[in-house]
Amino acid sequence: MIRSHATSAHGNTLQRTLSSLQEREFAWYFAGNTAFFMAMQMQFVLRALLAYDLAPAGEKAAGLGLVTLGAAAPMIFVAPVGGLIADRVNKRTLLIVTQSAAALISLFTTVLILTDLMEYWYLFLLSFSAGTIFSLNMPARQALVPLLVPQHKLMNAVSLQMSGMNLTRIVAPALAGILVAPLGVIGVGESGGLGWVYLLTFILFTVAVASEFRLPPHGMQAESEEGENFLEGLVGGFRYVIATPVILMLLLAGMLMPFFAFPVQVMLPIFAEEVFGLTGGTGFGLLMAAGGVGGLIGTIISANFDSLPNKGHIMFIGATIMAGFLAAFGWTSVFILGMLFIAVSNTGQMLFMSSNNTAVQTIAPEELRGRVMSIMMMSFGVMPIGVLPITFAADRFGAGNTVVVVSLVLLVVLAVVFVAVPRFRNLRIDVLAQAELSPVQAATMVAEGKISRAEADRLTGRMRRTPLPEGTRRKRAADERVEVPRGAAGAPPS
Repeated sequence: MIRSHATSAHGNTLQRTLSSLQEREFAWYFAGNTAFFMAMQMQFVLRALLAYDLAPAGEKAAGLGLVTLGAAAPMIFVAPVGGLIADRVNKRTLLIVTQSAAALISLFTTVLILTDLMEYWYLFLLSFSAGTIFSLNMPARQALVPLLVPQHKLMNAVSLQMSGMNLTRIVAPALAGILVAPLGVIGVGESGGLGWVYLLTFILFTVAVASEFRLPPHGMQAESEEGENFLEGLVGGFRYVIATPVILMLLLAGMLMPFFAFPVQVMLPIFAEEVFGLTGGTGFGLLMAAGGVGGLIGTIISANFDSLPNKGHIMFIGATIMAGFLAAFGWTSVFILGMLFIAVSNTGQMLFMSSNNTAVQTIAPEELRGRVMSIMMMSFGVMPIGVLPITFAADRFGAGNTVVVVSLVLLVVLAVVFVAVPRFRNLRIDVLAQAELSPVQAATMVAEGKISRAEADRLTGRMRRTPLPEGTRRKRAADERVEVPRGAAGAPPS
């Protein structure tokens, strides 16, 4: 009986953790998302190795930072446009188009490498192009998640989405680093191995495109406001964020983490070679994989936190773990400890990001969700602001010393915010009522004439709202508590 009870408990825990994958539409999305980020993470390694090889001697860290700038800068300017497009067009179509473009960029990069024509500035321009495509793709990709699962599974779905992304951080860097050397024997030029691995990323992007064709076309387009032109729509997203203090707070907090954490990811090749003494791509790949393992653990934990309403505490604990272990990573010169510290740091980062992302997606209304998520994606554009000075400091003072100082600064900032901002400390997102259908399932049934629009609203838990006058959208009634009303999926509190 004891064994049977233990087995049942284990089965229930696993079923709870993977509950969103029981939804067919989310399962196809998860598969495509994993293939997409597998390619992206492999390219992160390949691009860093290329930049390290092609950058002038003595400017290696700065060379890595500039290539990162090329990939991240478009997100500041292009992501808001991508968010507006995601709110106005069919999100499935947008994903297919942008992922196809990413595949073509990978193919072109492969050709340049294999023909030995790649130069540093070509790499910079290709990184810029990839960043532009990513900026158009990600708002739709993020805004799609609440449409694919019943409302009560949202945090589980967000966490599983991030779990898949972190699984790619485990497999992709190690795979890319391991394959470069053996495939180089059949390559053309010194970077032949990199070229063949880049070809693999093209194949993965193609797999991602194929998976998006399995998503239903119905329910993928939000209802936009009539008579709203492009500029009004673009400004409307920022106006909503500014008029909704809790969303503004969450987005600013979401930008703070990559500002401090991402430069460490960029400098991992420096740590691998100059701190830990491991040449080639293997050390870098193992550090990336260790971070992925930690991130995967963090998202699996988060997948079981959907019933815990106090997201403010979860975010603070996660961010503190991240900053503390980043400082430990910068301090150590032992490779095994470095892998451990970077793993635990990423566990904390994923606890923060899963809770932050769930809160934003739950509160933002569907017709504005793409634009809100695009503003969140602009945080990736903030990364170079932290990357460039930190990488320049690393060239001068050493990578380890720089990371320790930056992490201690982050710990101080977190302590001040947690003490001084009760709205962040006490942020709550109450659990949504259980729903029978996801929005896309209901929309498909309406299109097929099986149920009415009113019945679809009931089965998804939606509550139709009369649009509020401009300038008064989503005003908060209280500063320290956010409770999403039961049965109002995606509706922020009035």
